[in-house]
Amino acid sequence: MIIPVILAGGAGTRLWPMSTEDKPKQFHNMSGGGTLLEETIKRIKPLSPEEIIIVSSGKYEELSLSEIKKTGLNGTILSEPAAKNTAAAVLYAAFFLKKKYGDPVMAVLPADHFIKDTKSFVSVISKAIPLADKDYLSTIGIKPEYPETGYGYIKGTELVDGALKVDKITEKPPLKIAQQYIKEGNFYWNSGIFVWKTSVIIEWFKKLLPDMYKQFLNLETLSHEEIASNDKRIWDIKSKIYSSIKSISIDKGILENSDNRMVIPAEFGWADLGSWKSVDDILKPDSSENRTQSPGNSIFVKSNNCTILSEGMTIALVGVSNITVVQSGNDILVIDKDSSQDVRDVVDIIKNKK
Repeated sequence: MIIPVILAGGAGTRLWPMSTEDKPKQFHNMSGGGTLLEETIKRIKPLSPEEIIIVSSGKYEELSLSEIKKTGLNGTILSEPAAKNTAAAVLYAAFFLKKKYGDPVMAVLPADHFIKDTKSFVSVISKAIPLADKDYLSTIGIKPEYPETGYGYIKGTELVDGALKVDKITEKPPLKIAQQYIKEGNFYWNSGIFVWKTSVIIEWFKKLLPDMYKQFLNLETLSHEEIASNDKRIWDIKSKIYSSIKSISIDKGILENSDNRMVIPAEFGWADLGSWKSVDDILKPDSSENRTQSPGNSIFVKSNNCTILSEGMTIALVGVSNITVVQSGNDILVIDKDSSQDVRDVVDIIKNKK
């Protein structure tokens, strides 16, 4: 049995104005094919999961439930009292799954990634299941196309059962190191997609993050219904757990230090949507390299290499190049594509004004 666990708690400030604390990027349609969370759920449907688990902030519970309903699958939302990075989210889900199903295989998936080839994606996840049954911790590695410094890198070595043993994992290296990795050829981008048995990941938490593990043991006496509940007594227990643990990623806390890691190389049109420039990777360009997820609301005249993302307004670009225009509600962003990392500054200015 495989149960997908979707991590959907991030705010994604670099994708303002669509992505805000009230409604983060995973709840927006950026590709033209549905919201990012909806697409994440739909692409795992061929695996026929018993249910979908979404770990997110309590304030996104209704939004998350509505995305599950669109797909016709069963689902449970595990609401976090605070954002404590991906390690806490994974362990929270693991304790829930242990109570409800015993020892299923977990497929951990970010809610905000784009994957073009769903068939290949399902095939790769299917390859990871027998590895999980052998107690391996598997991650999906993407063949790097350029020396990106915003991604983690995984070095693969010996081939075993259609996957590579992991030699090391490096988080966001500087450009010179990333260039060296590309040159060596046996490095892969860390997609943040993981597959493992519930019991195995819990044991690794016990070994490598014992303080966090001890705090989550407070869920051990609860039923799976109670673990998923938001009633005051249970919420107080979970709030106490989250206030007592450190914020750390699953990569840093577990993957970098465990010794039974595998990487499965994959090429299925993967994009981590971390900036407006990266959104270009998922939108089909016209003959002038212009892109949009809403062709009915977008007009390009004598313009090239421009992108429009509209959530209702008609936007026209005339005689311009290399800019992105984003509209969400009453907010509009206009940026040079080479300045997409600076959107965080806008968010900071807005917060200061408030």
